Amino acid sequence: MRILLFVLLLPLSLQAQQNFDTVKIRPFPLTDNVYMLTGSGGNIGLLVGPEGNLIVDDQYAPLSVKIRQAVYAINPGEVRYVINTHLHGDHTGGNENFRKLGATLVAHDNVRARMMKETVNREGKTVPPRNPESWPVVTFERRLNVHLNGEDLELHYLDRGHTDGDVIVKFKKANVIHTGDAFVRERYPFIDLTSGGSFLGYIHTLQQIYDLADDQTKIIPGHGALATRSDVKALHDKLADIRDQVIAALSKGTKPEELASLPIATKYDPEFGKGFVKGKDFVLLVADEVKVMAPVRKKK
Repeated sequence: MRILLFVLLLPLSLQAQQNFDTVKIRPFPLTDNVYMLTGSGGNIGLLVGPEGNLIVDDQYAPLSVKIRQAVYAINPGEVRYVINTHLHGDHTGGNENFRKLGATLVAHDNVRARMMKETVNREGKTVPPRNPESWPVVTFERRLNVHLNGEDLELHYLDRGHTDGDVIVKFKKANVIHTGDAFVRERYPFIDLTSGGSFLGYIHTLQQIYDLADDQTKIIPGHGALATRSDVKALHDKLADIRDQVIAALSKGTKPEELASLPIATKYDPEFGKGFVKGKDFVLLVADEVKVMAPVRKKK
């Protein structure tokens, strides 16, 4: 009956848009009881043990059965807790499914608030409020601790970045950090301005993630391969370089609309340009936020 419950919850429009039948949920052990799961959508963090299973993010709704089966293969039992790193559907699509199976949904205050009202996606389309069964039932403002299976989890809200509801989850004993989309690999980060995101805040968040880690920390990014503290610093420095180049160009009198034709992000395009955010568009986004930081050029 529980498997059938998932099938009833799958949005037909989503099934038509993307074929999830071929997606495989692959587990990567990080410690004896902490794993990273990959599939389609954001990376999942998993804590298992005798007190029950906990996941960080739950990808798309049509993958809930596969995710549940992958978790069960590691540690039989239901998922007791789902922590959402932010509101986007590729990280929270399975909320309703797991809640109906008894999981407690946890997220930042702003995630629940945004799920309860209409939003605008990156294509500019209005999205209706999420089903109430998808809303987190435990929320917090700045910090929350969870103690489960001998592990101590710290949930940190690090201010605006990817959105205004990003949560970083630190598994203290395992020395693992799940960043959600506050840190991604192999693509320009998506700054969701319609959900309170900020480019300058994103850079600051990367610095805070770096400060929470050490050289042995395993970092689960929102998207991409398992990372290290040095990978976080590398992205921070590249984004800071783009910021500084944009400010310098604006200070010389370059108009914001002219920045896309300059080679500001060109050297990063081979590494980051494979995602849906392109370098020239990213530069314009940066310019829109940092133009107030550029010194006013005095007329002679």
